[in-house]
Amino acid sequence: MAETYTIYDLARDCGVSVATISRVINGSDNVSAKTREKVQQAMKAHNYTPNIFARGMNKMATSIIAVFISDIANPFFADIVKGIEETCRKYEYRIILCITNNDMEQERKELELMMQKQVDGFIICGSRPLHDTNAGYLQELSEKMPVIMVNSRLDGGKKLYSVLVDEKKATEEALSTLFAKQHYKHLYLFGDDVWQTTKDKTEAAEEFCAKLGIPLNKEHRFHCPHTLEGGLTTARAFLQSKPQTPALIFCVSDQIAIGVLKTLSESGIHIGKDIGVLGFSDISLCQLVTPALTTVNQRMKNLGEQAANLFVSQTNGIVLEEKVFYSDYELIERESTV
Repeated sequence: MAETYTIYDLARDCGVSVATISRVINGSDNVSAKTREKVQQAMKAHNYTPNIFARGMNKMATSIIAVFISDIANPFFADIVKGIEETCRKYEYRIILCITNNDMEQERKELELMMQKQVDGFIICGSRPLHDTNAGYLQELSEKMPVIMVNSRLDGGKKLYSVLVDEKKATEEALSTLFAKQHYKHLYLFGDDVWQTTKDKTEAAEEFCAKLGIPLNKEHRFHCPHTLEGGLTTARAFLQSKPQTPALIFCVSDQIAIGVLKTLSESGIHIGKDIGVLGFSDISLCQLVTPALTTVNQRMKNLGEQAANLFVSQTNGIVLEEKVFYSDYELIERESTV
């Protein structure tokens, strides 16, 4: 069987770049007549047919969305992607899943690669770092195509939209409810303050503690990666610090909280009485661990559905003046605070 003649072969034989070939395929005016004719003749000679990434020559649409997540091992993203994929399938869109591993340089490379694939736009899932080196590039992309941020907010682009939970407000409400019911005297905060969502939760905790006259100094804050292992090891340091009780440990992610629960359980601490544990997101594991974890349900699948619907509306020419859409949330109280 003969090897498939690819766009790279076509570019090589014509002595032009892949980008130029793409412009010819998509009917762009930014190609000289001589080059266009040369490429078209080569396409005919080799019986070259553009693949799915280059279909829609006249409308420059592929019906493919690049979906970015930072960590494929984090259950937080599973329901978001499920919501995106199910909604996209209804509208006959397909997704390409890109993993960035929380690396801004890798994210930039993937963004540029997907631009070469001529995707219709991007859905970017997950919190952004406080020092977001790709913010300007995403804003630039959104001048040409939809860029939908999920669980983060980025302003300034023409087709740049955000779908998220107001995590600052959700944190304040959760702390107020739990402290009123359980009469905690102290609050401990576990998280990595490099992320914008952690900053929002930290600000809410600081304002809450100030209002109640509860200290939240460096002895009450524990830097912790957003992983199960991070929760395990940070909880050991917490126990060695001889914490004051009754207290609530607020973990800015469920993964941290589940690791904390395991360490505290092994230490013999009565979770729910001496120390309560609060997570954030309500991943599926929260109901399966012992004790079951109290957490804020961000309704991740709904976030994904909202993002996909918003994306499709943009590709169909629907203009929305509102750029930021806040989604519902709910405090789910379970055994870790009862």
